Amino acid sequence: MLALLVLLAPHVYASSQQAYKDYLYQFDQYRLEYNEFQIAKNEYLKFKTLTSESTALTKTKAMISQRDLLLRSYLLLLTEKLNEVPELNTSDRSLYQTLLGNEVTFLEAQSKLAESIGSLEDSGNVSKQLESHYNILQASIRQTIVGVALGNLAYLSKRYDTALADEQALVNANRGSIPIGKQDTLDRWLLQIANTRSLYQQKIDAITSANVALKGSDIAEQDRKFSIMQNQINEARQYLQQGTSFMGELLTALKYQN
Repeated sequence: MLALLVLLAPHVYASSQQAYKDYLYQFDQYRLEYNEFQIAKNEYLKFKTLTSESTALTKTKAMISQRDLLLRSYLLLLTEKLNEVPELNTSDRSLYQTLLGNEVTFLEAQSKLAESIGSLEDSGNVSKQLESHYNILQASIRQTIVGVALGNLAYLSKRYDTALADEQALVNANRGSIPIGKQDTLDRWLLQIANTRSLYQQKIDAITSANVALKGSDIAEQDRKFSIMQNQINEARQYLQQGTSFMGELLTALKYQN
């Protein structure tokens, strides 16, 4: 899950910082609980004594409970990141909040089941419930991560559009003092900057469609689709960076009109 964080918002807020620290803490705790569970499990399989069985059950319950806490802390981190996205329409924000809320509710129910585990067989049944739900959980997480990335890109594209409109107005206001040949060059550059914006939008539309289709896929298919969307998000960001660089060139050219 740590690897998935690369697509989250670059902005730093106190709320998400605290949520991230909590996630890292829960992650460390889970590693400890999991290691102790593995040791206890191996001891039980080796000796089959009542003592080893009791210890294995205790460590299994602790591991399952901590696993739920870890996943829940990650969902809460995503919720904070979602709340911090500067540009996200109300319906999309509500959708992702609902997806995360449903998964938190599921994990809280899992935690209650973990408390009532009375045998190793019971623990296996509880774990199977999470395993059977895991595809849905992962799809909700990845859809939200992509949604956060799209919201951050929307914020950047809004600034891009404002800058492009300002440069277009600046060129138009100075046409009388710009040589004809230079006007043609600047108009061609403005068109190229606008076309770069269109290429960006094509990427965004493709990502949006793919993100909707992510739900219901098995993990391998999710991995494939998510990897493609990661690349497309990077490509979309590069289009904005390229167009912004072009706008910088155009402003420099306007300073030297001859």
